[in-house]
Amino acid sequence: MSSRSSSSKAPEASWRATAERVVTIGAWVGCAAVIVTMFTVVLPRLRSNAYGSTAARTAIRFPNAPRWMTTAEMKPIEDAAQSIVAAGHGREMLQTLERYLESTGWFEEVEQVRLVDQDGIEVIATYATPTALVTDGGLDHLCDARGHRMARDYRAKDGPSLVRVLGLAGPTPPVAGAWNGTALKDAIDLLQTLDAQPWRSQVAAISVGRHAKDGSLELVTTGGSTIVWGRSPASTSPAEVPTGQKLEYLSFLYAKHGRIDYGHPTSIDVRVDCASAR
Repeated sequence: MSSRSSSSKAPEASWRATAERVVTIGAWVGCAAVIVTMFTVVLPRLRSNAYGSTAARTAIRFPNAPRWMTTAEMKPIEDAAQSIVAAGHGREMLQTLERYLESTGWFEEVEQVRLVDQDGIEVIATYATPTALVTDGGLDHLCDARGHRMARDYRAKDGPSLVRVLGLAGPTPPVAGAWNGTALKDAIDLLQTLDAQPWRSQVAAISVGRHAKDGSLELVTTGGSTIVWGRSPASTSPAEVPTGQKLEYLSFLYAKHGRIDYGHPTSIDVRVDCASAR
């Protein structure tokens, strides 16, 4: 009896052992499948969602932005910056953002782009200052005080109330680039010299058409007159009267006539000791 009982229990024990091994192997296979799924599907999705939500929450601050930088001016810059932040991370992302900002034409220099408050970015920069409009055909290109092109072009006479620079030779540079030569820089130097004068608003444009020949600049008044100024204040010539004397003569005309051009179309040469009008 015992012998039969033992022989009948042996296959049963063997079957149970086999079943347990199958269950164990199946469990391990299932665990492995779960782990693979976690690493290949779930985690990448979580990471993607995390980056996406970070990009959506990122606050990009420009703490020293000038007042003339309106929301309309800042929005395209911020939108592009958000795309850069969403696509990268760490130091490389910050460097990419800095290079982009420098290429926009709105900054003279980007001193620092840094992470703040764990999920924010702060941009410390020196902003370009809209200074003049460079007329080229039917377009006016905005330029800054350095003579670099800014990211705004206007149809003739549709732009802001800034002095226009006429007759500039050479190709128009890309945004953030500088015009060739010294003519524009000399015109801006003269413009900055005139800024403090009470009659400055009567100057509509500065012509550099003669600059290549003798370095001369001409003022074009709002009344349509031409004032032959001569060389810029930064590059005076012994053949001309000093800058202060030129300013004094125009101020005399302004005090006497209310206009620096006598109030009617004319041409005045202030380079010589006895200024002439014709």
